[in-house]
Amino acid sequence: MIRLSIRLWAVVIFSVISLKTFSLEYQATHTHYSTAEGLPSNAISDIVQDSYGYIWIGTWSGLTRYDGFNFTNYTTGKNSCIPHLHNRILTLSPDLEGNIWMLMYDHRLFVLNRKTDCIQSAFLNKQDGANLKCTHELTLMGQDGSYYAFIRGKGIYRFSMLDGKLCNELYKIAHLDITNMVTDNNGKLWFSSDKGLFLLDLKTHTLSRPNNIKDNNISTMLFHQGNMFIGTKKGQVLQFDIHKPQKLMKEYDMHTKLNITSLYVDKHGLLWFTTTDPGISNYNFQSGIIKNFNQDVPAPETDVKGAKIFEFGNTMWIKMNHGGFGYYDRNLDQINYFHNNPANSWDLSNTVSTYNVVPEGVLWISTIRRGLERLELIHRRIHRYYLFPGNNEYAINETRAILWDKVGNRLLVGNKKGNIYQVMADGTKKLIQSLGGRIYGMMQDRKGRIWISNKDKGLFILGNNKPILTDKTYTTVEDQDGVIWIASYGQGIKAYKNGKFLPITGLSNTYEKARTVCMAGNGEIWAGTSEGILVFHKAHGKYIAAPLPETPDINGQLFSDDIIEIARDKNNNMWIATNGGGLAKAKYVPDSAFYRFEVLSEKNGLPSNEIHSITFSHSGDVWFSSDQNICSYNPEKDFLTTYSISDGVGEVTCSEGGAITLPNGKMIFGTLNGYYLVDCNKLGTPSGSQLKLAITDFYINDKLQSPRLTNTYDYYIPDSGVVELPSRTSVFSFRFASLNYQLQHRVHYLYKLEGHDKEWHNAPEDRMVSFSDIPVGTYKFRVRAVLPFASKEQYDEKVITVIVPPYFLASSIAIWIYIILTLSAIFVFFWWRKKMVKENLAKMHILKIGPDEIAFQHTEDYDFVKAQLDWLEQHYSESGLKIEDMVLQSHLSRTSYYNQVKSLTGLSPKEFISDFRLKKACMYLEGDNCTIAEVAYRCGFNDPVYFTRIFKNKIGITPSKYRDEKQEKKSSDQNETGKESN
Repeated sequence: MIRLSIRLWAVVIFSVISLKTFSLEYQATHTHYSTAEGLPSNAISDIVQDSYGYIWIGTWSGLTRYDGFNFTNYTTGKNSCIPHLHNRILTLSPDLEGNIWMLMYDHRLFVLNRKTDCIQSAFLNKQDGANLKCTHELTLMGQDGSYYAFIRGKGIYRFSMLDGKLCNELYKIAHLDITNMVTDNNGKLWFSSDKGLFLLDLKTHTLSRPNNIKDNNISTMLFHQGNMFIGTKKGQVLQFDIHKPQKLMKEYDMHTKLNITSLYVDKHGLLWFTTTDPGISNYNFQSGIIKNFNQDVPAPETDVKGAKIFEFGNTMWIKMNHGGFGYYDRNLDQINYFHNNPANSWDLSNTVSTYNVVPEGVLWISTIRRGLERLELIHRRIHRYYLFPGNNEYAINETRAILWDKVGNRLLVGNKKGNIYQVMADGTKKLIQSLGGRIYGMMQDRKGRIWISNKDKGLFILGNNKPILTDKTYTTVEDQDGVIWIASYGQGIKAYKNGKFLPITGLSNTYEKARTVCMAGNGEIWAGTSEGILVFHKAHGKYIAAPLPETPDINGQLFSDDIIEIARDKNNNMWIATNGGGLAKAKYVPDSAFYRFEVLSEKNGLPSNEIHSITFSHSGDVWFSSDQNICSYNPEKDFLTTYSISDGVGEVTCSEGGAITLPNGKMIFGTLNGYYLVDCNKLGTPSGSQLKLAITDFYINDKLQSPRLTNTYDYYIPDSGVVELPSRTSVFSFRFASLNYQLQHRVHYLYKLEGHDKEWHNAPEDRMVSFSDIPVGTYKFRVRAVLPFASKEQYDEKVITVIVPPYFLASSIAIWIYIILTLSAIFVFFWWRKKMVKENLAKMHILKIGPDEIAFQHTEDYDFVKAQLDWLEQHYSESGLKIEDMVLQSHLSRTSYYNQVKSLTGLSPKEFISDFRLKKACMYLEGDNCTIAEVAYRCGFNDPVYFTRIFKNKIGITPSKYRDEKQEKKSSDQNETGKESN
């Protein structure tokens, strides 16, 4: 099952005091994939990335392609019906056109043809191709993009796949037994054999011998920047200039008598090599110093020899010989563990079977523990800062009150220890005032005075330690008349001006727990409390309070009356942060004099319905904290973006009401431990990074189209650019994805069918769009990937869709014939359907849930749903019931469980639980005289008001009305029965 650890794995920081240097520190999120998520096998042999950006995984039971969201599996072995195709894959090699060359377990060669999406033999056009097998597993992807393989008794084959056409060329070298080979960039293939070293001219097919090396002493070879490095079985490394192969440039003594099994030269000029011993070593060409590296490996790898190295930027990842994996710290000249230290039993194994690293900073690893590990390096585009770094004293770094002092041109930050600091641009701080207690808010009035809200000690003005009042003060705001409005928790709302508290009419003993106040565009004061929103307006010199008039339509109401913060944007829209009800935007409806609310919740993609703070960017986007995440919302484009662990956010809960936007456009979000600084300029793509948008799949009538699956097309649609529909009535669909695995979670997609759609549309969460009933014509399907705040936001991928009319509408005579046939077919169809319905109903299993029934054709589906109902029957009354509890008892992954429940019942797990509870509530209401609150508690609802709301939303009437109607009907039925008996 999938294990999304999102555990902040931090590499231990080592320091060398004398040098004042530190080791690299990498943090990563971790996701584990297995067959439960779609892998064809947990035994993985190779992982590669093609030129499009797809991740290809070779396993013992097939090939799979991963786009960051879905696995697309390609069957191997006998089930593939491809002659001589073994089920196990040894190695994968993608070429420049995206074809995937495969060396199988029996050493036969196959290739996945990108144009047809089908696997075929690399010797498909050879008479004896079925019997040709690669010798010594000796294959390579050459510098020219061709694939080379040695076949003993034949020679070296050169393969290429251009525009879907397979080409192979044989270099006849039957008299030599080749042991190593590599190509240079000068049109030569260097190879070692039982008779020494040779050069093969790939154009003329001629052989030559550099430096007259005639023995079989060569163990490995490497081409690097015009030089050929050759490792020997005697522990030496030879260097040749490829333009002067007859002359040996240099010979290096590696101080070993063991075989050199692999070579690599890094960007800094260090030569890395392995021998038959565990670990890896490097050689400094300038100093001649050799450094050996090893790790503690509890389960050494014995089959694979040599090292596998990836180098991107300043980071080099190393899979060592016989086990050991990590990254090279050039400052300390050491290879650090990467969440795989055997001393920590929670870490991954450092015996890596195979791995791959993509440039954006995502590692794909398979260890001896099987399955696929995805390790995504955390790029801290959003940084967290601390008033007192490293200090764990309670509340000393908890930040909620943040203010930009416009008069003093300074940033003020208050903590819950009761201190206010000025924070400088370099991160240093200066104590401004110490009050004690918990500082919850700061506000600057038009005179420049700064009002300090302290939950424990009351309301202060900066510079004066004498409180104006001692209530539990949360926040303040100044209205257009200079009145200071005060939100206090327990004492409600107060108005203060010129040293006096002003009278307010309309206030009752409710709405006393106030957290937030905000002035609306019309000058009214909105106050958020734990019971809803109050509005204060001035009439005849007096201030009057009243609840905000909310629409009676439940679909336009707030999801929660527990208000955390209210904020006004530059267009005078009022935004409400709620506890449990998401983020809401208030919209006044003049005709009804009510307010309606447009709500963003978990259903829209929010990570949590607990919204803690709100601010606005200079561009007009709404930024808010959602529990441990930071989100942005573009109302114009309807783009919701979540910044989470991959961006440096998510280790700590954000503070309530603790967000501001600075004059320079940067934003600050307070947390329970420090504060985040958001710079939109740093949220785009890293240097050199692209979104790699790809159309991944094409469907007709909900069926995936590929020549390997259907006969509709003989070419692969996503890469073709053109598709002609088989019929005008076809429902066709496209699925797409950004193949930048580090940024996928923040990418938005827009699409339109040019010639049909006038506007761009936001793509759904599953990135799949469908079209039907499209008139005859030629259209362009366009999809666009957008990364908010990127310097280059738009990446297009196009497919031309040609829609043709059905052939049978060619003549009027044919039309009449088809009408008669159609009517006859309809009659036969309905007769047959009626018959089949009766037969199927007789075979089906029926489950009764309250007044409703669900029929299942398959026993296993019936058993699954019945098991969920039986479990709910025992636990529905528990108010703390979670979806995770049901997932746990089902022994399925969360995704699999969601899909199973949704497909069988038409309901999500959350809706399934709610529906069950409401049906139980109906039963109680019909047959019991308990109160509405008692019914709510019996059915697992801990809030009768919330129960009444969702009951009305689902049933259409309130519980009380429902009970009354049922009792009236029951009485009426009894009266009718009595009359009949008389």
